[in-house]
Amino acid sequence: MYEPQIRAPIMNNVERRQFVQKAKADRLAFEAAELLSQGDTDKAVVLAGECKTLAGNEQLEHWLRHYATTKFKMAHGTVDAFLSSMPPANVAI
Repeated sequence: MYEPQIRAPIMNNVERRQFVQKAKADRLAFEAAELLSQGDTDKAVVLAGECKTLAGNEQLEHWLRHYATTKFKMAHGTVDAFLSSMPPANVAI
């Protein structure tokens, strides 16, 4: 059976930095959703705020909603309440 070789895409420094930044933000959203599902909202707010700073509000909402509802089986209303209670990005908590 033929298995194609997996080759890393060719990226310049800017593209690589953007890719790494997006991956970090995605991981922060995952960890925030996990903490939220465990009831640790204070730590979840901190991580979600970092994610919002890196990736923006829309991307945070998309990722956090996805992970919280699919991976951690949280109710949509709970996630929406958490997201609406978050302070704006770049604001000290």
